[in-house]
Amino acid sequence: MNKAQRLIHLMMLVNERKKFTIQEMADECGVSRRTMIRDLMDLSELGVPLYSQVGLGGGYRILREKMLPPISFTEHEATALFFACQSLRNYKFLPFENEVNAALHKFLHYLSSDLKQKMERMQQRLVFWVPPHEMELPFMKELLEAAIDQRVVTIMYEAASRRERMIQPIGLYTMSGLWYCQAYCFLAEDYRVFRVDRVKKFSSEADQSVRLDTTEDHIQTWIMRMDENDTLELEVELTPEGVRRCQSELWLAQSIKLQDDGSGTIRTMMSTSYIKWAVHFFLGFGMEANVKNPPVLRERIRSKLQELREQYNS
Repeated sequence: MNKAQRLIHLMMLVNERKKFTIQEMADECGVSRRTMIRDLMDLSELGVPLYSQVGLGGGYRILREKMLPPISFTEHEATALFFACQSLRNYKFLPFENEVNAALHKFLHYLSSDLKQKMERMQQRLVFWVPPHEMELPFMKELLEAAIDQRVVTIMYEAASRRERMIQPIGLYTMSGLWYCQAYCFLAEDYRVFRVDRVKKFSSEADQSVRLDTTEDHIQTWIMRMDENDTLELEVELTPEGVRRCQSELWLAQSIKLQDDGSGTIRTMMSTSYIKWAVHFFLGFGMEANVKNPPVLRERIRSKLQELREQYNS
């Protein structure tokens, strides 16, 4: 292979290894030791942060974060990646270092002038809007790392009241601009979803002997899991306006059965932990929604309406 191909191949090899010697790389690339020394010097000049350690057990390693080799993209692939990065720009907090602007700057620098102009025009006509939230998320990165390592951690969680909980995070997801952590809660002895902005304290000091098995199959089962003993049938009649408003909630939108006049009916299963949320959600619809089931939800809505009536009559 020519030198350019060899350097790309070499960059991929050094990224894969924690440490290597000149002779190991020379043998793997099929070149002399002298040629490998020159190639490593060329990689260093290209910006690959190589560090050499002399003496017994010495060798080379990457000093900082790994560098990616050159990658070729089609026009459509480049556009897709550009706007994938753009979709993250409105998030104030991410579970990793937010270097989106730096990445986009590098990306745009190497595009052809025609494609660059096309993307600039698209930027003016295509927006990924995320509702702005000012809540601090000081422990989002720690929660993600705990989920990746499958460690049990201790948090102070603020809901109706502050309470210390020992949890094993499974993963993070974002919806409507808010971040959520799905985890097993050892206090509740069940799976729960926690708002990340409500985690007020975080500690890695927890009993790791209680840690749950976390194979990929188990993780997928937990994510999709809904205990049949903890669910209720939700039935809601919607006006055409109610249908339009419910379509903004993904899990409800999938359950709407439309009528010819544009109205619709929701029939789906709902976790009992959603009742409090559902009370406020459907109250906000006014006359555009009529909750038929479950009875406990109807009763909670009726009680809340009575509280509101007394508040505004006083």
